[in-house]
Amino acid sequence: MSLSTCIGSYPLKYHLIFTLDYELFGNGSGCIDKCLIDPTAKCQSLLEQAGAPLTVFVEALELANFAALKNEPIRSQNQGIAAQLRLLHENGHKLELHLHPQWMSAQKKDTGWQLDYEKWRIGDLSDTEITDCVNGGLSFFSEFKIQRNMNSPVFRAGGWAMQPSGKVLKELYKAGIRIDSTVAPGAYNPSKGDWFDFRRTPNLPFWRVSDNICQQNEQGGMLEVPIATENIGRRAHLQALKEHRSGEEFPLGCSGSYAGPNSKLQAIKGKFAKLANVGTAMLDFSTLPSWALIDITERYMSRFAGFDDTIPIVAIGHNKNFSRQSEENLTDYLNWANSCPNLTFSTYETWLKTTTINI
Repeated sequence: MSLSTCIGSYPLKYHLIFTLDYELFGNGSGCIDKCLIDPTAKCQSLLEQAGAPLTVFVEALELANFAALKNEPIRSQNQGIAAQLRLLHENGHKLELHLHPQWMSAQKKDTGWQLDYEKWRIGDLSDTEITDCVNGGLSFFSEFKIQRNMNSPVFRAGGWAMQPSGKVLKELYKAGIRIDSTVAPGAYNPSKGDWFDFRRTPNLPFWRVSDNICQQNEQGGMLEVPIATENIGRRAHLQALKEHRSGEEFPLGCSGSYAGPNSKLQAIKGKFAKLANVGTAMLDFSTLPSWALIDITERYMSRFAGFDDTIPIVAIGHNKNFSRQSEENLTDYLNWANSCPNLTFSTYETWLKTTTINI
């Protein structure tokens, strides 16, 4: 497959939305400069050169904890974070809400961050805790005056762990958020501490929801705009994973731990589930080679070619995984995407304006 030519002709306009989960590792490890600020700046630069906006899902509870350490060395780094987010906003990129609830009552210790792993999943929180979590995240945006006008606020749950989603959707709606972009159709993680199950979702590019992000409800007041996910076949997916692991997994100078809420047994269970689910791949521009990104996108465009509306194609990345190899693959992918006459770089807000949807 050529990296410079868009294969096929499609009758609809496709909106490619680049999203970045802006965060350190789940247990708080990782250098802010090397794992967060530097790779985000490189991603921003590549997208701007191609004329593409970036939608940054800001892990607001985590950053609020960094900001609270006014007398610590990390404070100067936090000013770097605030400056970066303001620059992103000023340059036309979008900042949206991303929450990892384990940061709700975080404490800084000499050995690192002490987090509440019992609160890893927002779907497991009580009504009051969900309210505090969402309001705490939104207050971070307000305090730093990062984004004054969130015209179509979008949410993504940390670790995709939004289920059961009824209480969360209710609180998001009350807070003025009308779009969720957590679901990755076909993806599955059975580990007790951070489970999610998106194996049964509508075969649609987006759908209305009321109390279940995996079920369409035409009367629902919110939209689920899923991460683009396709079955590219086990062999192709394994080859993509092999290529990723043969290169640099993290940005230069970045290291951290994926330690989380699971016991060793649960972690092993999760790894076996990932192996069983090989073939189903998210459109992840931080970990996939360019040929796999193109394959997923072409399949997605073909699958919804007959859909009677404009199509959002949501790509996902993580700054802590955006390595030099990721930069090369994203550059090739952007060159390919720019050759597609019926594909445009977009944001959720811009895409929504082209649809017949009222929310």
